[in-house]
Amino acid sequence: MPQLKIDADLRSIAKGNVLSDDWSKKIYSVDASEYCFFPTCIIQVKDKEDISNICKYAYSNNISITGRGAGTGLLGQSLTSGICLDFTKYMNKIIEFENDYVIVEPGIVKAILDKELKKQGKFLPPDPSSSNFCTIGGMIANNSSGIHALGYGNTIDFLDGIEIVYSNGSIESLFEPYNNTNDVKVRNSYVHPTNKIKKLFGLFSKDILQYISLKFPKVTKNSCGYRIDAIIDNIGRYLPHKIFTSSECTLGITTLAKFKILDLPLYKFIMVIGFENILKAVKAVPIILTFFPSALELLDSSVLYYGNMLYDNKVSYKFDYNKKGTLLFVEFDGNNLVNVEMRLRLCREKLATYGEIIEVASDKVSSEKIWAARKGALNNVMKLTVGSRKPISLIEDTVVNPEYLYEYTLFLLDTYEKYKLDYVFYGHAGNGNLHTRPIIDTASNFYKDLVESLTADVFSKVYEFSGSITAEHGDGISRTKYISQMYGSILFDIFKKIKFIFDPTNIMNPGKKIIQ
Repeated sequence: MPQLKIDADLRSIAKGNVLSDDWSKKIYSVDASEYCFFPTCIIQVKDKEDISNICKYAYSNNISITGRGAGTGLLGQSLTSGICLDFTKYMNKIIEFENDYVIVEPGIVKAILDKELKKQGKFLPPDPSSSNFCTIGGMIANNSSGIHALGYGNTIDFLDGIEIVYSNGSIESLFEPYNNTNDVKVRNSYVHPTNKIKKLFGLFSKDILQYISLKFPKVTKNSCGYRIDAIIDNIGRYLPHKIFTSSECTLGITTLAKFKILDLPLYKFIMVIGFENILKAVKAVPIILTFFPSALELLDSSVLYYGNMLYDNKVSYKFDYNKKGTLLFVEFDGNNLVNVEMRLRLCREKLATYGEIIEVASDKVSSEKIWAARKGALNNVMKLTVGSRKPISLIEDTVVNPEYLYEYTLFLLDTYEKYKLDYVFYGHAGNGNLHTRPIIDTASNFYKDLVESLTADVFSKVYEFSGSITAEHGDGISRTKYISQMYGSILFDIFKKIKFIFDPTNIMNPGKKIIQ
């Protein structure tokens, strides 16, 4: 269909702004990944009726469509050559705020939501390092986690309801769980006339549920594929809204989301520990976990070196690139000061022979400075690009059970040595989620073969440990082709059926999660 006709049609349909000039397309053609796709047009949508009408048009004309938040995705999740829906201009409000939950539009920035929640002594724990920019819609799409996932959980754990627009423009509200199979059948007929929810749960026999329990990754963070392990809870309730978390806009467009919120803890202490190298640091992780920290983060010298060490008060422990020092950040929080201080003290005593305690802080200024150093890791890594030599992101989001973290880290170091590659390490050590990137010359004739071989080695080891190739950053363009290997044919066939149930014509962010 000619561009001018699409533009004219959408301007007559949409209430929001329709952008199709070259400059706008160029801005929306990129995100935080290495990819570039020019959209047909961009629409700054006004409300759910606006989205519904646009979807009906896209459905009738077989034009692909996807949602976009702040464009902080690392793997091209929100890039499209079709219609791009931008929620940040208009659909960015808090709709309802109660003592234990909040309902928001998808375009609200996480930091703005945090600020409003904090005024009432509340918080939504998932806190990705991009919180100052990323939107709630993007966090749902990726099942974002962040520093405090260890103590509190991921986006999927706090999402209590969702309103969705499907590819054909139909709207569904999923704010209440279903008690059982019969409840799905009865309520679906008059509450949810699309019949998609009934079809979804029709895929899961007892045998399939047992198979999912056996085969799904044994980790605390996972954004790979569709989270079918989370849609029926341990007391048998059906939670259809969970299927949209980590779906990357391939099943529907989020218009509202309901989140469980918590009281801010009264007390927080953070301890920074220095180790001679990354292996000694990760070896201490299982020990630290026995004291139940709310966060346990790692920052290796491969990142510290490029960030000028980040600290003015390094005391006697010297971090330099040759020594390969590594920092662990351990936070304890809670409402019982005696309990929090006891866990901190016992952990500190236990670690005295493993590394050097560099700093312990409880005041706001010091704590924020310490976490800023950790959250700045990705920015420092991005600065390592020099010409065609850059840190490659394909294997940067793997996760294994922390009990395997030492063995897995040793494997990664040996693998980098095998391929003679420089690298960086940082990440969420407490969850077993290491963000590591090899630094490779992308102009080399051997670049593609090298990346494929390295990825095959690393992902095979992740499968061996029952881990996940995607902990929190999403599959996007980069990792979608590996999902079938990750889960095997039986589970991947269920993923394909889910995609067909919710998006039978494959116009919702095609090429992500399922390649057709």
